[in-house]
Amino acid sequence: MPTPIEMEIRHLPPSVRRRCEKELGLRSRDEEHKVFVYGTLIAGERNAHWAGNARRQKAWTTGTIHDTGWGYPAFVKRGRTRVAGEVLTVNEDGFKSMDRLEGYPRLYRREQIRVHLVGGGSVLAWVYIMNALRADAPVIEGGDWVAYRKAKDAERNAAEGR
Repeated sequence: MPTPIEMEIRHLPPSVRRRCEKELGLRSRDEEHKVFVYGTLIAGERNAHWAGNARRQKAWTTGTIHDTGWGYPAFVKRGRTRVAGEVLTVNEDGFKSMDRLEGYPRLYRREQIRVHLVGGGSVLAWVYIMNALRADAPVIEGGDWVAYRKAKDAERNAAEGR
């Protein structure tokens, strides 16, 4: 929810608004954030739209992802698996939207980690880490949520005779 002062300056031309935000110590709505996503926020997955008009780059990091059993994964930094995902570059509105989806800070917290871009280079990016992962949550061995989800869907469809 915007503060009263944010409401007062939101109608200003962007360059004037940014100067006011800076002078008042407010976060700019135009500020960009890099976020590493590894699950349902990846392009083509069911929650990708929560990232708004994000710019996307294929990326990876090391760690471990788990199947929460609720249709989405959870990342932990320990481990050496290559976790596949994307780096999203989002504005403040996209960042807040993703925070709502992830239940930040109640369900997930954010931490910055080093992420490797496919094609070369690396960046620091935010990643969502589940606060209370079940101890028995299965590890997604290949580190790729999309491939894991598609394989589980195919198994379920075969079992149902589709």
